[in-house]
Amino acid sequence: MLGNLLIAHPLLNDGFFNRSVICVTSHTISESVGLILNFKTNYKLSDLRPELNNANFPIYEGGPVAKNQLFFLHTLGNAIQNSLAIKDNIYFGGNYNDVLHLINQGNLSQKQIRFFVGYSGWDSEQLNTELKNKNWFINSTSKIIFNNDETNLWENKLAEVKSSLKVFGTIGQDVYLS
Repeated sequence: MLGNLLIAHPLLNDGFFNRSVICVTSHTISESVGLILNFKTNYKLSDLRPELNNANFPIYEGGPVAKNQLFFLHTLGNAIQNSLAIKDNIYFGGNYNDVLHLINQGNLSQKQIRFFVGYSGWDSEQLNTELKNKNWFINSTSKIIFNNDETNLWENKLAEVKSSLKVFGTIGQDVYLS
């Protein structure tokens, strides 16, 4: 499960997670954690840290929990101390001062790191229950995390799961089927 993507079912009627694609960053017996990849905010890292050079990185809404905290996924491995390996050269977190140094030096690109405010979390067996209830599709392709094209991410990943579901991508977000 770790590093896989959760693609919201088209009929998921949860205001926050509708049309979301989430990268699972932790999955244990006591909890699961992930970051939403396709909810881009209007903010950049430079809005939060104006003293930084080269901080024109978009910030994504990672989920409804801890929205006062900044999280990040990256491909830099040991270049950022205390990073946690997720999957396929994708890492979660690490020493924030290392990140700031790399940004100030101009040694980071948007294809190497992505920032999030908040995260998505599930207690104990909550995610497993949601998976059994078919609220989510699982996709193991995590290479899209750093492509920074979130516009049609949900629709594209949904079509990969099952091509007949692609039609849901053309339906407006405010349409509910009854």
